[in-house]
Amino acid sequence: MNCAISIENLSLKVGSRELLRQASLSVPRGEVVLLVGLSGSGKSVTLKLLLGLIDRHTVPFQIDGKVQLFGEDNPGAARRHGGIVFQDYGLLDEWSTRENLEFGLDHRRERLPAGEGSQVVDGLLGELHLDGSLKPSVLSGGMKQRCAIARTLAHNPDIIFYDEPTSGLDPAMSKQVAQLIRQTNDEHRKTSFVVTHDLGALADMADRIILLDPQELCFREIAKADVHATMASLADAKKPEEHEGPQPRRRCSPVDFFTATGRALEAAAQAVSALIPRWPRFRWGLRYLLYYLRLSTFGSALGYVALCGFILGLIVTWFTFSFLPFKAYTEPLLIDNVIGAIGFSLYRIMVPGMVAMLVAARSGAAIAADMGNRVYTRQTDAMRSLGIQPHRYLLSNIVWAHLLGMPVLIVVNFLMARLASLLVFAAIKTEYSTWFWTSEFPRFLSSDGTFYLGSLWLLGKSLLSAFGVATIATFLGLRPKDSGRAVAASVTAAIIWSTLFVLLVQTVFALLEFDPIT
Repeated sequence: MNCAISIENLSLKVGSRELLRQASLSVPRGEVVLLVGLSGSGKSVTLKLLLGLIDRHTVPFQIDGKVQLFGEDNPGAARRHGGIVFQDYGLLDEWSTRENLEFGLDHRRERLPAGEGSQVVDGLLGELHLDGSLKPSVLSGGMKQRCAIARTLAHNPDIIFYDEPTSGLDPAMSKQVAQLIRQTNDEHRKTSFVVTHDLGALADMADRIILLDPQELCFREIAKADVHATMASLADAKKPEEHEGPQPRRRCSPVDFFTATGRALEAAAQAVSALIPRWPRFRWGLRYLLYYLRLSTFGSALGYVALCGFILGLIVTWFTFSFLPFKAYTEPLLIDNVIGAIGFSLYRIMVPGMVAMLVAARSGAAIAADMGNRVYTRQTDAMRSLGIQPHRYLLSNIVWAHLLGMPVLIVVNFLMARLASLLVFAAIKTEYSTWFWTSEFPRFLSSDGTFYLGSLWLLGKSLLSAFGVATIATFLGLRPKDSGRAVAASVTAAIIWSTLFVLLVQTVFALLEFDPIT
């Protein structure tokens, strides 16, 4: 099959707006083709369609016609044959330049023999003049572009798509990127499909230039000498009504409520299925698990929870003994019961409730921000372009990081609360020994000498809270994001909904756990 891209009689609508009507396009193997058009003409939608990021059943798209890559129908063909260099690069923030390349290499269709992978990565780093030890956050725009190209080459697709590859670069760097695309295409024997508005930098290196004609609603090849004049004439002919103003805000309806409820149930079901890890590669699955354990549990989270536990134990013990009714009469008679009541309330009620709320606030925000950033910077789309379903690495490991981390946080919080309670008691009740406090603190908790009474209740409500926070934060973070404001809004929503969920869980468990009838 000599045709890399074959589009036949494609009709494409987004909502009520028609972008293509019975359009056809053929791109032979080995060519560098530019797709150009006015803003809003449908270039990005066409690119997503070719990448397999949308299909015929995706609302609000209406698609009719045949789209094939190397003779195979999309969207599956894109995962087998295509790779993309995003406008926002889509580099994985947590990994170095070398690790980004290794990530692409490890998820290619054919596995390389042991030892050859490192040679491929070293060769690409040298060819594209990259320092493998640097993180994406310290790379310049041009270096990020080269790193994104190198990762795509490591994945070894048959066709490379470029989404506005010179956006945000100065003219000199844009020329270098154009030369790099041409050189990469020829030396690695690829096919390149470039969506761009930067004709000045990219037109000369292309084999063909295809216009997405907004008037004829079709693909039309134009000569390099005519491209600027054609674009100018289209801009002049653009109708004023095509410049849409701000749309009125749509009011919520009962349908929206049921739709949101359905999505929530679907998210819960997907999170439950994520309890069975299905990592595409064990190495990267384990690394993502450790990454989210650090983010949700270890590091600053331990210190945060420990400090809050110490404060909790201090306050509870201090105020209990300070405001005991008829203190002079009741304290000598009830002091052992008071200490036992403090231990019981800390272990069974206050510690699990506090830790769950702290996790909802801190971890909910951290996960929503992490997911929102991945969506906004196209990292999740980059995973899909490498043939990976993001939830296999993200949702599954976030859920397990919270389930594994919550008992650790509970233990740390309780031990610090217990220590603070002991210190306060020793300071205000000097006539009693610390041994007396130690023997009475678990008065209402001891069962068989191994586990405190009610440990299963504590574990149940804590793990359910952790599962809910992980699910809510992940799915709110993974919603489409078009701005930093949208990321911030998802963080706020994650904190609110996670907190409400935790309060509901703690309330329901309290009614069941301490029901006098049971």
